Amino acid sequence: MKKTAMCRMVWVLGLVVLLATPAYLAAGAAKKDITGDWQIKADADGRQINSILSLTRDAEGKLKGEWISYFGLSEVNDLKYEGNELSFAYTTRFGENETKTKFTGTLQKGKLSGTLSSDRGEYKAEGARVAQTPAPVGNWDMKVKLGEREFNAVLSVKADEKGKLTANWKSETGEHEITNVKFKGGKLTFDRKSKIQDQDWASTFEGTIKGQALTGAFKSDQFEMTAEGKRVGAAVIGRWDLEIASDSGSRKQLLKINPDLSAMYGSIPVAKIDLDNDKVAFKTSTQFGDQNYEISFAGQVDGKKLTGELTTSRGTRKVTGQKRAGTTAKKSADQITEAPREPDVIFVPTPQEVVDKMLELAQVTKNDLVYDLGCGDGRIVVTAAKKFGCKAIGYDINPVRVKESRANVEKNNVGDLVRIEQKDIFTLDLSKANVVTLYLLPELNVKLIPQLEKLKPGSRIVSHDFDMRGVKPDKVVEVTTSDQNWNEHQVYLWTTPLKKEDVSNE
Repeated sequence: MKKTAMCRMVWVLGLVVLLATPAYLAAGAAKKDITGDWQIKADADGRQINSILSLTRDAEGKLKGEWISYFGLSEVNDLKYEGNELSFAYTTRFGENETKTKFTGTLQKGKLSGTLSSDRGEYKAEGARVAQTPAPVGNWDMKVKLGEREFNAVLSVKADEKGKLTANWKSETGEHEITNVKFKGGKLTFDRKSKIQDQDWASTFEGTIKGQALTGAFKSDQFEMTAEGKRVGAAVIGRWDLEIASDSGSRKQLLKINPDLSAMYGSIPVAKIDLDNDKVAFKTSTQFGDQNYEISFAGQVDGKKLTGELTTSRGTRKVTGQKRAGTTAKKSADQITEAPREPDVIFVPTPQEVVDKMLELAQVTKNDLVYDLGCGDGRIVVTAAKKFGCKAIGYDINPVRVKESRANVEKNNVGDLVRIEQKDIFTLDLSKANVVTLYLLPELNVKLIPQLEKLKPGSRIVSHDFDMRGVKPDKVVEVTTSDQNWNEHQVYLWTTPLKKEDVSNE
């Protein structure tokens, strides 16, 4: 090993105080996140047709979608999103009729615009993102405790078109006015003025929302009261995949029930879902051409299953539904826990000049998937996404580093491209990556060899400062930086399959 590299390794091993060198991230526009629901309006021969384009990402970050209309739920195929251009295809089935449609268009300034084309003709279409419902919105059955006394109340939270929150408090006793409602970082806060009989007082509330539960406390100069709430309608809130039977075969549809119990049946708004214990019902209508169609549903919920009957002008159909699992898997992957063991190395940030050289030497492109093993503050994966527009995943066992990395991802608006996971890097399957970046120690690089050998041929591995005993590098370059500690660095490059060399005599 070169003398400078040896000195650096000794310095790293002996470092007690971590050096937090500010990261200068390479310039470049981050790709806009297109995931979410989009309200699509198409002008078909003077008739406006409303549909929903729902875009998500799978566990590997690949974009996937659904087309939701009056006619049913269709899977999106041939989905491509490059630059600001979007294209996809879907097939609509209604009875024995089948229509294949293709969309080509662009996303600019938060708006989708393009053309829907099928054997029925071409129609201009425009889309706007459907605003997500803030977590506090809805009705909450509250229990408030003051000493041994318990009070019941209903907290109703609403949001306007801009997301501004307002709330109302209805209690068994007194009159209450709520102002200054805010929700940030999972915390709901508001001010409350109360009048019970001839007494007036002011209090503040702070609570935490986790799923369908709200826990918190009211505080004033005279008292502190704990408060717990459960969201009304929690059992039905979410997305339901419906199977609607008919004489010509069943069709699929989506019922999306929002936290405030408004809903979307396909692409048709539903003002309110009516609940009575396990009974569920709604009524809505839609205009199609010159015809107005009335739609009503009555059924019941049993856990994650929904059964009932849908009635329209065409008659009554049997409906069975299954509640979607939602984002449980993603939340599990995002959960930060205590480290199962001590980290293998202390965190020393890689200078930005070295980060740039590592990615340059690996010849990263937008089609690559980059894994950073021991991602620290996430600067390598963030830079890869911003500079090259590629997908990247950072792995670290240290919960502090994971939190820092995720904050860095959010700060740089690359969450559609970058994912940070808390995992032991020696348990990972690396086979899906095209590029792997390292800033570990030589013996740890060697320990990774069995995993690195499973990379696809032509994959690139780059390491800051430290080699990999027994594997010949394709290239080693020197990098001079302006950091305050040392300014001579080395970057090693290997490509797969790895080139083994005999080191038994060393």
